[in-house]
Amino acid sequence: MAENMATASYEKKIKTIRRQRDEDTASDPLHWLNLAGLFWLEEGDNTFGNAENNKIILLALPQPHCGIFHLSNELVTLQPAEGVNIMLNGETAKLRPLRTDRDKAPDLMEIGPLTMKIIIRGEATLLRAWDKESPVGKNFKGFKYYPIKPEYCITAKYIPYDPPKPAKTIDIIGTEADGVFLGQAQFSWNGINCTLEAEKSGDKLLFHFDDKTKEDTTYGGGRNFTVPMPQNQEVILDFNLAKNWPCAYTPYATCPVTPMENRLSIRIEAGEKKYFE
Repeated sequence: MAENMATASYEKKIKTIRRQRDEDTASDPLHWLNLAGLFWLEEGDNTFGNAENNKIILLALPQPHCGIFHLSNELVTLQPAEGVNIMLNGETAKLRPLRTDRDKAPDLMEIGPLTMKIIIRGEATLLRAWDKESPVGKNFKGFKYYPIKPEYCITAKYIPYDPPKPAKTIDIIGTEADGVFLGQAQFSWNGINCTLEAEKSGDKLLFHFDDKTKEDTTYGGGRNFTVPMPQNQEVILDFNLAKNWPCAYTPYATCPVTPMENRLSIRIEAGEKKYFE
């Protein structure tokens, strides 16, 4: 009886988390499902508009020529075209260098249905655009998951690294960044010993992995979940909470590549499945 109650309570918790994620996604105009473009900025002027003679072409932009993103010495300045109204953080855009996603409060530019932001990946400066009228976002009906399986909530042995182990992270557009592995989780599944390296993600541990299900039912770029920092030599690996990286939903994201150390030789039939068939 107690075991059945614990299972029911656990399943209710996971269902609540999944339902909240669906609701948050449906209400977020800047979700990955609404991404409309990713553009590499070149040194100098980068014109943008809905006409084909621009360096940056977005059909959802309201004018053939809407302005210029000027890149110089790693700084980007927005220069709206005459008569084009672009809002910057809710106010009329002013001529100044734009804050990027490396800054505490990056600038958000709004024009028509589009929201845009400058992002930095390695040495590349890029423009990311969302479209609140995106049909992919509007048709969102919820993410797809395996049935909840309590046996995939695994208590693993955790071995912290002292000092942390430096690691290079690579994203799908080829840029590298410095990261660290804080420790290793060790567990056994159906008699097979497995290990996962834990990356630092804010004040949590991030586990980025892939497994044999990528051959048929899950996103090929791997999945991930985070856990609180362990207080002892154990860590709970709840694969029912594994979710896809943004690249599972759009070609305009810049997700990390799964670390070689975390490519499991088993099937993890839990957590999120492919979004697109």
